[in-house]
Amino acid sequence: MDDDTAIVSTLEQILSHEGHTVLTAASGAQAIELCQTHSVHLMLLDYFMPGMTGEEVVRAVRAFNQEMQIVLQTGYASERPARQMLAELDIQGYHDKSEGPEKLLVWVDAALKAYRQVRALRASRDGLRYILEAAPELHRLQPLEDLLYGILLQIEGLLGLSGTLIALQQSSLLALGDDPPFEVRVGTGRFVGKNWHQLDSHEQKLVVEAARSGQIQWQSLLALPLRAGERVVGVVLVDRAPDSSADREVLELFSSQAAVAIENVRLYELATIDDLTRLATRRHWLSRLDDTLRLGLRHGQHLSVALLDIDHFKTINDTFGHLAGDRVLAALGHTIGHSVRRSDLAGRYGGEEFAILLPHTNLEGAAALAHKLLQSVRDLEVPWEGRALRVTASLGVASLQVEGMDRRSARAVLEAARTALLQAADDALYEAKNRGRDQLVQAQELSTRAFQTQEVV
Repeated sequence: MDDDTAIVSTLEQILSHEGHTVLTAASGAQAIELCQTHSVHLMLLDYFMPGMTGEEVVRAVRAFNQEMQIVLQTGYASERPARQMLAELDIQGYHDKSEGPEKLLVWVDAALKAYRQVRALRASRDGLRYILEAAPELHRLQPLEDLLYGILLQIEGLLGLSGTLIALQQSSLLALGDDPPFEVRVGTGRFVGKNWHQLDSHEQKLVVEAARSGQIQWQSLLALPLRAGERVVGVVLVDRAPDSSADREVLELFSSQAAVAIENVRLYELATIDDLTRLATRRHWLSRLDDTLRLGLRHGQHLSVALLDIDHFKTINDTFGHLAGDRVLAALGHTIGHSVRRSDLAGRYGGEEFAILLPHTNLEGAAALAHKLLQSVRDLEVPWEGRALRVTASLGVASLQVEGMDRRSARAVLEAARTALLQAADDALYEAKNRGRDQLVQAQELSTRAFQTQEVV
């Protein structure tokens, strides 16, 4: 900014030749307006301007922009000591026009470098604040899929970008030679619904290299390893890499927080999730059934249980081997898990037997879900050695009305009701098998009222 048009024109040519985008102003008011409407990194400001002095412009700009670098210029170097100006006005340089353009370019390079450092510090500070605010949500105990999706949303918020996925290291006990090294668990944007084989070779290579090296891969896309200590648990792939101002240390700190959260959920899942079917273990499922029964006392509610058993499962093991049987169990676990509602809990109850807990659901609602599940099992095709294995299942459902009762007798009543509910569902399951399999049988609805005459313990 200068009131001498010849000087302005010369400076514009010099700076444009150096690769800078240049805006010009002929007055202090115009310069302030440009700073308010554009992302200005550096202002070259003449000390004497029509209407406003350089000092007044600096003070006005600093009222709304603390990051922009300002180099004050004058043709009268002796007017005020440079050191005094730097201290009083929060400017980054004081240039005597008589020193020529080379000295000015030195000031420009130094000021732009300082601007980048200020922006990086701000990004780090904001990023660290973002991580501190996100940490409680990351470390809340929750289903792994929910955690992974939350991590993607946090990454997108941190980078200001969308289109991300998380690929976890393949660790399944069933992983064979033709299985991919990574499993794409969640994705957003163009990655929604994609599996590992649907990624192109460049995307796969970035993920593999990030996991192998434990280092961020910063190319046309960004691959961020999720590293807990020395162990890489997975990789976040971002559709395009952010600009170089993004702070690597902040990204690495966030990724380590996310990796620890993933490991914590996995440790919890070791105790509560069956590794083969990815459904709840029998112990965890029964514990949740007890919790649901106790909660039902407060409001009075229906709850239902469905037991499912694969028909002729022994024939699959005897004909194709136990690995084929395991593949069927894993595929069926996936089908069941995606067929139930979010409020339900599916578990592996025994060898080839599965259990589904349906809170707030009467017998009619449980039967409707069970019919849909039976059809999903019929439609299931499990690939094995060039063929598709197909199975059917038998289902039994039972429902219990939990009604209010004297809390002194609640424990005994609920224990009796729990036993009766599971027995009723089991009897219905075996009746379905006796009737020819591949069908559903419903038990008579139960009520806790029937058990309240039992002796209090």
